[in-house]
Amino acid sequence: RCPACQSSTPKVPNAYRCFCAKVREPEWNRRDIAHSCGEICGRSRKIEWCKHKCNILCHPGPCPPCTAFIKKSCPCGVQTREVKCSVTEPFVCDGVCGKLLNCGGHKCEKSCHTGPCGDCQLQIQQRCFCGKNSREVVCTQETFDISIYECEDKCLRTLECNNHQCKAKCHPGSCKPCERAVHTITRCPCGKVPLEKLYERDGAIQRKSCSDPVPTCSQPCQRLLKCGVPGSYHECQALCHEGPCPPCPLETPVKCRCGAMDCNILCSELTTKADEVTCKKPCKKMRHCSRHKCSTKCCIDVDHICTLVCGRMLTCGLHKCEEPCHRGNCPRCWQTSFEELTCHCGASVLYPPVPCGTKPPVCDNPCRRPHSCPHEATHLCHPDEPCPPCTMLVDKPCFGNHKIMLRTLCYLTAVSCGGVCGRPLPCGLHKCQRVCHELPCVPEGTLCTQKCLKPRESCGHPCANPCHTGLCPDTSCKEMVMILCECGHRKATLQCSENDREYRTLATSLLASQMQNMNNGCSVDLSDLFTATARPDKLRRLPCNEECQTAERNRRLALALQIENPEAREKLGNSNVLYSDFMKEEARKDPQLAKMVHDALTDVVMKSKESKQKSCIHSFAPMNREKRQFVHEYCEHFGCQSQSYDEEPKKNVVATAVRGMCYLPPVSVLTVTQREQGQRKVPAPVWTRKSPMNDARQGMQKLEKSNSVKKESEPSVSKPPPIDYFDFEQ
Repeated sequence: RCPACQSSTPKVPNAYRCFCAKVREPEWNRRDIAHSCGEICGRSRKIEWCKHKCNILCHPGPCPPCTAFIKKSCPCGVQTREVKCSVTEPFVCDGVCGKLLNCGGHKCEKSCHTGPCGDCQLQIQQRCFCGKNSREVVCTQETFDISIYECEDKCLRTLECNNHQCKAKCHPGSCKPCERAVHTITRCPCGKVPLEKLYERDGAIQRKSCSDPVPTCSQPCQRLLKCGVPGSYHECQALCHEGPCPPCPLETPVKCRCGAMDCNILCSELTTKADEVTCKKPCKKMRHCSRHKCSTKCCIDVDHICTLVCGRMLTCGLHKCEEPCHRGNCPRCWQTSFEELTCHCGASVLYPPVPCGTKPPVCDNPCRRPHSCPHEATHLCHPDEPCPPCTMLVDKPCFGNHKIMLRTLCYLTAVSCGGVCGRPLPCGLHKCQRVCHELPCVPEGTLCTQKCLKPRESCGHPCANPCHTGLCPDTSCKEMVMILCECGHRKATLQCSENDREYRTLATSLLASQMQNMNNGCSVDLSDLFTATARPDKLRRLPCNEECQTAERNRRLALALQIENPEAREKLGNSNVLYSDFMKEEARKDPQLAKMVHDALTDVVMKSKESKQKSCIHSFAPMNREKRQFVHEYCEHFGCQSQSYDEEPKKNVVATAVRGMCYLPPVSVLTVTQREQGQRKVPAPVWTRKSPMNDARQGMQKLEKSNSVKKESEPSVSKPPPIDYFDFEQ
C-alpha cells in the first residue's frame, strides 16, 4: 500500500512516479502537491460508458466523478435526456415497454423498466392430431402460433376399410392403408406359397375383404423364434398359421456371463436371448475400497470399482468426504472461511483465509465468560462450552439439610452427609430410609415399598405387608419365632403362622375337654386359655431327648467337680453346636482342612488367654472362596473376628482372638460329621497345656473308674445315657 495515495498494488514497485504516472521521479516544488507533476491528470475513469478523461491536476486517490453532459435514452428508447456522465441511475418514461418477448410474437406490456422483460406468460390451447387429448402450454418460440401436437396414445381412427382401426401412435395426416387389405397380402402367412396357387390348386376361398381369413398352406411355419443359440435360432414347428407363433417346446442351452449357471432351460421360460441370460448369484468379492462387498449379481468385473460415496467424517469434524469410496485416509477438508477467527474474548486473532476445522487461537488472558458463582475465574480463555467447574472450597448444606458440609467444592449443588434421609414419604406412614440423597425420595408415579409396621392383633408382630392404607390385610404372619424344649437345650425356629395354627388346634382340643367337663356338671376355669402367658410364641412343644439328658448330666458333673473354665461352664449345656450344612459338607470333603483350621483357631485362642496382649492373630494361607467362607464361619464358633485381605488369587483370611471375648467350642465340626456318619468313637486328643479342662477330665476319669468297681455290687437299674467325655476338645 502506497503511503502517499493509499492505493495497493499486487507487485512491489520498482520506480518512483507521480500520481498520474506520467513523470518519473517528480521534482518537489512549493506550488504543487507533494509527489505530483503539476500537469493535467488525464487518467481514464472506470465507468464503461464514460470516455472523458480526468481534467484536474495530478492528484492522489481516485479521480472525481465526470461532470460532462451526455444524452441518454430510457430503456424502451422513446425519450432522450441530457444528464451528467457520472450519473449511473437510468431514468424511465411513463410509456409501455413494447419490446418483443422470448416467443418472438408478443410484446411486453409492462411500463418502461430496466433489465430484461422476462418470458411470455400467455397460455396456448393445443389439441392432439387424433382429437382425444388437449393441453395448455406456455407461449415460447417453439409453441408460438401452434395449436396441434402429437400425444402418446394410439391413433385408433377408423381406416378406409371400415373394419380396423389405426394402431400407430398419434400422427399428423391420414392413416396408412389397412395391413390386411386384399391387394396387400399376396402370400400365405408363412410366405412360402402365393395365394393364387392356393386358389387354383387347393380350391381355397378367395379373399374379398380385409376381414376374410388368409388361406394357409400345409407346410411348417419355420419362422425364426427368439429362442436358441445365437446363429442357430429355433424355427416354429407349427403348420402355417396367422398371428404370433406358439411357444417353442424345445430347450435352449444357457450359460451366464460369470459361468455360475450352465444348464438347459425350456424356451417357454426364456425371457431374453441365450447370450444375455444372467444368474442371481451375488458377487462376494470386496470392492476396490476394501470396505464394501460388490454384491452385483452375475458379476464379471475385474477391478470392482466402488461407486458409493465415502461419507466418512473429515478431520474438521463438520463435513463429510464427498469423494468416491476409497482406501486410506480421506483428504483434508477443502472448505475455507474468509472471516477472522478469534478467541472468545477477541484478544487473539487468526486472519483469513482460515481452513475448515482450525481451532481458535490460544489466548493467555483469564476467562471473561459470566459464571454462576461469585468467585473469580482461575482458568484461561477457552473456546469450548461450558466453563470448567469452580473448585473453590465453600460450606454447603447436605441434600436433606441435616448439617453443613465443610470445605465442599463450589460446583457441587449439595453432597450427602452419609446419614439417613428421614424425609416423610408421600404415604404419610413411613420416612425415607435411604442414605442422604437428592429429591425425590420416591420416583413420581411409584408407591412406597416399605413394610407396614402396625402390630397384628393376633400375635403382636408387625404387619410386614407392603405399605397400604386402611386396615391391614388378613395374611399369615411370616415372622420366625423360637421354640424350646422343657430344659431349653433344643431349639428350633418356625413361622409364627404355623406356631399359631398349632396353638389354636391345641386350644380347641383343650376347650373341647373343658366343655365335656361342664356337661358332666364340673366347674371349669377358662382363664388359662385367654391369658397373655398362652401366646403362641410362648408355646413349648419340643420334647427332650438323649442329648438333653447328657447335657444335664454333664452340667451337674461340672458343678460337682467345680470346673472353673468359663467356656466349658457356659458351653457345657450346649454340647451340640449348631454347625451349618455348608461347614459340615466342607468337613466331609476335606477333613484335613477342618482339622487344620480347628487346631489353628484353638492355638490362637489359648495364646490370647495366656498372653499379656489384648489380642492375638493368625494368618491363614491363601485359599479359594469356599475355603475362606469355611474359615469365616468357623471363627464365629470360636468368638474370633475374621477379615479377608489382598486380591485374588492371593486372598487370605486373618483371624483375631480378643482376650475375654473368645472361647473354645465344646465339639469340633469334624466330630459332628463323624457322629452323623456313625463313627461314635473319636481318638482322645493329646493334652499339651495345663488348663482347668485337664483337671476336669482327670476327675471324670477317676469317677468312671470308681463306678466300674461298684458295677458288680449294684443292682441293675435303668442308667442315663453314657457321657462322651472326649467331646471337650483342646
